[in-house]
Amino acid sequence: MLGRNAVVTMSDPPLSLDRLLGTSLPSTLHPRVAYQLSRGLGQGGTAMAFLAIRHSAEGQSPVVIKMILPHIADETGDRAMTIIKKEAVALGRLNERVPPCPYVVRLVDTGSVDFKIGTVSIPLPWLALEYVHGGVEGTTLTERVIASVRTTGYAFDPARAAHCIRSLGLGLSEIHAEGVLHRDLTPGNVLCCGAGDSELFKISDFGFARPTGLAATFGDAVVGTPGYVALEQLDSKLQEGPWTDIFSLAAISYYVLTAESYFRFKSIGESVIGLQRPERRSITDAKALAPELRGREAACRAIDMALATATAHDPRARPDNARLFIDSLLPWIWREHSSTRPSERWVTGLAKLERGDLGVLDWRVLHPPGDDRVVLSAAWNAAGHALCSTTGGLSYWNGTEWLPTTHYPPVSSVHFVRRLSPTSWLVGADKHRLIEYSREGWRDLYRGPVPDVTFTDCVGEFEDIAVAIGVPAAGPVLLCALVGGHWLKPLPVPDAAFLTAMARVGDETWLVVGRRRDGGAFAAFYYPLAWTIEPILVPPSRVLLACASRWEQQATLAVGSDGVVLELQQSQLFSAAVPTPVDLSAVAIDTFGQRWAASPGRIWYSDASRAWRCAHALPDWSVPFVSLTAEVGMVCAMTVDGAVLECQSTGTATTRPGV
Repeated sequence: MLGRNAVVTMSDPPLSLDRLLGTSLPSTLHPRVAYQLSRGLGQGGTAMAFLAIRHSAEGQSPVVIKMILPHIADETGDRAMTIIKKEAVALGRLNERVPPCPYVVRLVDTGSVDFKIGTVSIPLPWLALEYVHGGVEGTTLTERVIASVRTTGYAFDPARAAHCIRSLGLGLSEIHAEGVLHRDLTPGNVLCCGAGDSELFKISDFGFARPTGLAATFGDAVVGTPGYVALEQLDSKLQEGPWTDIFSLAAISYYVLTAESYFRFKSIGESVIGLQRPERRSITDAKALAPELRGREAACRAIDMALATATAHDPRARPDNARLFIDSLLPWIWREHSSTRPSERWVTGLAKLERGDLGVLDWRVLHPPGDDRVVLSAAWNAAGHALCSTTGGLSYWNGTEWLPTTHYPPVSSVHFVRRLSPTSWLVGADKHRLIEYSREGWRDLYRGPVPDVTFTDCVGEFEDIAVAIGVPAAGPVLLCALVGGHWLKPLPVPDAAFLTAMARVGDETWLVVGRRRDGGAFAAFYYPLAWTIEPILVPPSRVLLACASRWEQQATLAVGSDGVVLELQQSQLFSAAVPTPVDLSAVAIDTFGQRWAASPGRIWYSDASRAWRCAHALPDWSVPFVSLTAEVGMVCAMTVDGAVLECQSTGTATTRPGV
């Protein structure tokens, strides 16, 4: 283990990743934080990467440590340190606004360790970056496109492709705004997490990045990947700029749409010659192009033109910023409004994947209980970040620490938060307001149909049907349906003392739960277009507290006191209970339909057998969990006082035989 002034000696044979395992790197920014290297992830031409555990007084969390290779640092001297510091400062600015940029792997920390080569000691800079959990379809964009072809027969469908390209374009816009060029953007350098409607795409691997204006990153070496490297990176007479990364983004866009390379260059020499030719491939040349696009001839031609322009050999002919590029491309790929539902083709492909055993469950306390904050609700994204409504307003959990929001809407109180899209949230605020909150700030969406109502939850799609629970100043609780942007007449629920949660279980059906006026748990199906509510018989329980649903699994769960579980699976209603009569206050369903629930000090798990077992116990945690989220291979849970627990599983998913 290394202390603050630790030195690592390098001698023959050359340094290997294994020799550094177990090393502890102290943070230079946070006195009580250190990073222990646990596993090597790989080594490139300029840097090596490790999985590390961030240790702090609050808890532990996984991160990725990237170190400059010793011989690179030795050969380039102070230049390597200067460039890394400038990159860290620039990328660190992406974290200054809360939420941080969702489209770029987040910078967590930076520092250096002294390495000794012979008798000479050199400072070796390192960056700590957020660990991206990946998932059932792979961690890199390359893996996910391959998985799409394997399970569906095609590359990304139009909606998924548009979401991916838009994410990368917005990420590049923020990177360029900080004066940094990536210079090696490839499908392998895009990391992915989540699945279906929660999928996130993050730009990573800034090994060749440099501040705008520097001649090169390390010496005068040519950098970049054939097929994705622009001509100006190969010809010193041409100037690099944002258009250089736009070239790479266009090549990635072709790959996302077709699962094939836009340029088939095997070497830098081939690239120099080939890029000067005006000919470009058409997306219709590829067999894996989604049939929805292939059937739109005008759209295909427009996409071909946008890609050809963005990869022109003359940089001056390309769009000079990423937003211009995505604005020229995306309307031809996907013209519909964004939806919270995963695409039908993705759902069909998911059925061809078979979930393996959970494997070893690695539980970590990311933040301990005992804070003064009181969390009312939390809404997670696939990166393990959460926007939370608290008694003190909005707070943000960024995976390692709690942060105040930097652009707070002008409201006196917030009552709930829900994930609206992979990168935005729905906030229920005072004065019957529904607000969209994201990196870009906040904007009012709708105000309720009744002036004195307080919204405590809202579920659905605003372009289709959304349903909100409204609590008026007097009288019974209301169900308020918003159809095509217009409020229907609110439906009173006189039998309910209060409603705690709801989930959409069909195109025109919602499950709402809570407590009855005469005592005991309340559950009912709500049909907003028919303006009716149908009560459901519930096993003995004081109250149902939480709901979760998965469209692709046709599965819905509601949980409550006395360990009661109400399950709706493909229109069949079942009831169950955990082995111990505890109060279940949070529930989640992962991509493969595995169920998770939480009670004070315990996390529960159930698979297709519907038998519940305790997956993890924390005897000292006595406060209830207020939120739970689950992706395949990752579970995050949060208590009412802001404690955060995370689980990563070693289990895997495989393609079923014959697929």
